[in-house]
Amino acid sequence: MEKCTSRYVDAVCEFNKVLLYIFKTKHHHQKAAQYEQILKKNEQMYALLAVCLSLCPQTKLVDESVNSQLREKYGEKMARMQRYDDEAFGVYDELFSYACPKFITPAAPSFEEPLVNYNQDAYRLQLKMFLYEVKQQQLLSGLRTFLKVYSSISLAKLSNYMEVDEPTLRTILLTYKHKTHSVDSDGKIISNADIDFYINNDMVFIVESKPAKRYGDFYLRQIAKLEGVINDIDRIKLE
Repeated sequence: MEKCTSRYVDAVCEFNKVLLYIFKTKHHHQKAAQYEQILKKNEQMYALLAVCLSLCPQTKLVDESVNSQLREKYGEKMARMQRYDDEAFGVYDELFSYACPKFITPAAPSFEEPLVNYNQDAYRLQLKMFLYEVKQQQLLSGLRTFLKVYSSISLAKLSNYMEVDEPTLRTILLTYKHKTHSVDSDGKIISNADIDFYINNDMVFIVESKPAKRYGDFYLRQIAKLEGVINDIDRIKLE
């Protein structure tokens, strides 16, 4: 079993590319035999994108049209997932079970017990490890909420807000650093954090990343919308 590499940013980028492509071209595939399968995979990828963004908020990497569709389909469930209570874990379980790929066990089956069905073992193991990862994110959600509010805050004040002692808070801060870093495809350690921080003399200084304005994307979206309107007009003329 491969351990979790926490490459949520890579996943978000790839889901965004595929979903944007389907969003722009699905009307060309309506008569195709695979159209129903395309729609099913489209829904599953939106579910996985909702999971990724709940664990690693990176909405600046998602196209406006994809984000709009995502909020329409899973906005309520994403809000519930941010609470990290029993209901939230149920939503993570539901979306992962609905959208996860088919897992297989690399070991050969036991021929001594031919009537025993092990085909769900790989799925159950992956689900268990995924929910364990979600559980570890529980305290980080509360920490992220406070870091968004302040540009700097003392460890004593932050520990008071989170209702933990300072040594425990330092552990939570280190966990946040660990969980928001991953190894990319080139083997380099990169940060996935939308909010970063550093500690100096018992003070926490917050550095919030500001997304660069992408004017080109705006014009491309408007061009795509205009092309859609022109195609609609052409179809009306033909009818």
